Amino acid sequence: MRPSFFIKGRQVFYTLALSFSILISSLGAMPIDAIAAPNQPQLMALFGSNRAEQLDDMAKTDIDKTFGSGTSKQAEGVVKQAQGKAQRDIQKTGSSLKEAQGKAKQDIGRTQSAVGDLENSAESAAEDAKDTVKGLFN
Repeated sequence: MRPSFFIKGRQVFYTLALSFSILISSLGAMPIDAIAAPNQPQLMALFGSNRAEQLDDMAKTDIDKTFGSGTSKQAEGVVKQAQGKAQRDIQKTGSSLKEAQGKAKQDIGRTQSAVGDLENSAESAAEDAKDTVKGLFN
C-alpha cells in the first residue's frame, strides 16, 4: 500500500492537470478578454451554456486520453471533496464565531450585573456608615 502523501500528490497532480488542460483547450476557442474573466457565468453569457459544456467535455476527453480513462472523473471528485471540506470548514468557523459572540454577550451581561450589585452594595454600605455616624453624634 502506498503512503498517503503519494495518494494526495497524485490527486493534486490530477487537479492541476485538469485545470491546465482546460486552460490549454480554451485558449483556442476564446478571445483574450474571456480568458481573464473571473468566473464561469460570464463565459457562459459570452459563449452560451452549450459551448461551455462542449469545452468542458473536450478538456475531460483530453485528460482521459493523456492520463488514462477515468482520470478526469477522479480529478473532479477530488475537487468536489476539497470544495465540500472548505464549505464545512467555513460553516464550522461561522458557528464558532456565533458561539463566541454569544459567550461574549453573556460575559458582558454578567459583568454589568456584578457592577450593578457592587454599586448597590457600596451605596448600602455608605448609608449604613452614614447612619452609624449619625447614631454616634445623637
